[in-house]
Amino acid sequence: MSSTLVLDPAKVVRRSSLGRDVDPRLPSNRLAIVGALLAALATGLAALAGLEIGLSPFSAALGVFLSWAIARELDPDHPAAAAIALPVSFVLLVLVGPSSLLVSTGLLLGARMTAGTVGTPLRLLDVVGIVALSALLGTSVVGAVGVAAMGVGVLVDEPRRERALAVVGSAAVAFAAAALVTGVEWAWMLPDTSGWVVLVIGVAATLLVIPAAPPDTPTDRTGDLVQGGRVTAARVVAGVGVVAAFTLAGGTGIAALAGTSVAALAATSIRQIMAGRN
Repeated sequence: MSSTLVLDPAKVVRRSSLGRDVDPRLPSNRLAIVGALLAALATGLAALAGLEIGLSPFSAALGVFLSWAIARELDPDHPAAAAIALPVSFVLLVLVGPSSLLVSTGLLLGARMTAGTVGTPLRLLDVVGIVALSALLGTSVVGAVGVAAMGVGVLVDEPRRERALAVVGSAAVAFAAAALVTGVEWAWMLPDTSGWVVLVIGVAATLLVIPAAPPDTPTDRTGDLVQGGRVTAARVVAGVGVVAAFTLAGGTGIAALAGTSVAALAATSIRQIMAGRN
């Protein structure tokens, strides 16, 4: 007698308040999947042609997908912003180099919790994931940006103050312990011209997208409307994260978020300009 274990991704997502469905039946989601695949394909073809662009297909695909996901949190009413983020991300990844997937994931989760797009409090699986990711982020100085973004998100999203402080404290301890074990060394690198340009783009885009217009989009789980103030706060988290990464590590910090957070902020600002600020 044999048995088959079938894992339903939708059920797994519902057990988490950090996961969001990427339903391929929706045009925006299909575009994200195709965009990631095209980024990987373009990077692979460039390598076969002998062009050195400093990207692997894996880092290109995940980088543009993370930029799309972050833009979705920063501009929940408008899938166009996430769509614009895909090509913007690829251009920045080619110009500046691969982004840090760990730091970008931390910033994505922080923005998601701050914006409140899922709509339900953190669950046990979420807490374990936040602490585990914080430990992984402890392997680099810039990882502090991802931990801080998640910490802000927890404090905004978790209604029970004692639980929120316990989660943030556990994440901070995990980050510090990992940093001590791995012997992380602090180093600040002067950005090159492209790095300075990306920093200016990130700061300018942040200023352009604040405040956010009141959204008409419901949360994933409850049906309540996403709050405009929280979306504005998420945009601030993304922008401050870029500046904090630069402050901590200079050019290395800018590169860590150029193709993800900066691309998402730039795409959101482009979408707003095209739509006349709405």
